[in-house]
Amino acid sequence: MPIRPYDQNQQFLLPPNLNEWVKKDNPARVFSELVDRLEISEFQEIKLEGRPRFATRMMLKILIWGYANGIRSSRKLEERLYADVIFMWLSGLEKPDFRTICLFRKTNLERLNYLFSQVILLAQALKLVRLGLIALDGTKVRANVAIDSFKKVQDWTEELRQTQAQVKQILAEAEIADLAEDKKYGAEFRGDELPKGLEQAETRIKQIEALMKEIKCQGQDDNHRVSNTDTEAGFMHYHNGSIPAYNCAVAATKDQIIVHSDVTVEPVDTNQLVPALDGIKQTCGKKPGKVLADAGFNHGHNFRELEDRKIDGYIPESSEENIGKDRGRNTGLYTKETFQYDEARDCYICPAGEVLEVVNRSHRRTKYSERRTNTYSPEEGKCPRCAQKVKCTVSARRRINRGEFEAAQVRMKQKLKTEAGREIYKKRKTIVEPVIGQIKVVGGFIRFLLRGLVGAKTEWKWATIAHNLLKMTRKIMSGERELLPLPV
Repeated sequence: MPIRPYDQNQQFLLPPNLNEWVKKDNPARVFSELVDRLEISEFQEIKLEGRPRFATRMMLKILIWGYANGIRSSRKLEERLYADVIFMWLSGLEKPDFRTICLFRKTNLERLNYLFSQVILLAQALKLVRLGLIALDGTKVRANVAIDSFKKVQDWTEELRQTQAQVKQILAEAEIADLAEDKKYGAEFRGDELPKGLEQAETRIKQIEALMKEIKCQGQDDNHRVSNTDTEAGFMHYHNGSIPAYNCAVAATKDQIIVHSDVTVEPVDTNQLVPALDGIKQTCGKKPGKVLADAGFNHGHNFRELEDRKIDGYIPESSEENIGKDRGRNTGLYTKETFQYDEARDCYICPAGEVLEVVNRSHRRTKYSERRTNTYSPEEGKCPRCAQKVKCTVSARRRINRGEFEAAQVRMKQKLKTEAGREIYKKRKTIVEPVIGQIKVVGGFIRFLLRGLVGAKTEWKWATIAHNLLKMTRKIMSGERELLPLPV
């Protein structure tokens, strides 16, 4: 059987055509054209003097294509520019080194937000940004710090004290040694060298003092755990334990286009609804019609905010399988719903016709939320004489607690008890959860490379931009959307 010629030193008679290296139906071609259509004039930095820089659009293509395919390390990206045909084609055979790529990735966050909005405009042109239904979710992504770098504030304070004491001891021993320096060091040493261990201890003191200064600025208490390598990263609960992490928020459309993304140091999602609504309005120019979010967003002020903005929200008080179920303990006594609330008089009317007025007002504040509650009860002595007491309470007086946002919470609960409400909420897990899965699994985004909150925000924004462009690429490749040719 004849054998085809094989020669690794083969030379070309004519220069090769770069476009022939990539198949006509390769997704990278559609991706490249999408990036070509982005308006990036406000993103790129124009330098009037100095060495010519790499083209901004080329840098965008290799970095975003890397994020879309799970390649985020600047060194790995540089390797691909020498070994991967797709990266070679996207870069036009340009080969920026890893330092250049890394610096480009750390670009100003405001310019990156601008780029995100330009991607949304492109998605709107493809009719992929429909705000009739938006789903929100948060996910923990591991920070670029080791678990053993975390200590309580009080433990860092104690280590600082011990290290300072160690320095004092080293200096005291050195002073004693100086008295006999000629005998101890000999003629080849001056005798004034830095005592052994002093430099390392003093460096440690400076590190801890800088850490304590940052902790003081953040106003953390003594039991708060903080890392000496990334003071802004939090120690957050995850499904299989606790990890140093940041909490990443995402809002997505039915077409799984991300219209808002952000990163916070708060381990809970309670306070992330309002920033998401503001972000969607700023990026897309209008508010969503319906918003779906899980129980992590369940708080009265979020319900009030949705009603004030005239947005139809669906946020359960527990996991989806418990929606519509009564989670209270069945005691056989009158439930809170048996009592009628009079909003004008701010009181409750019991089944026997007695009035329950406010007897106590409380204000409970936690690290991430606050709650105001009123307690209602009838006049003392009324309940013991009531014929319905055995059906109402085992205490001397019946008490009912009502939160500041009770009415909005009741309306939300009633909405999710309906069949239509539950059917709408079921769509959440088919919209936003796959988006997070695609970023983490397909994009390999399970750990941040950059440190600090600004670094985390920057890197998460790159990941969400890459997701949107890849999603648009797939829609065009499948024929669901058509990328019309640009006018000549």
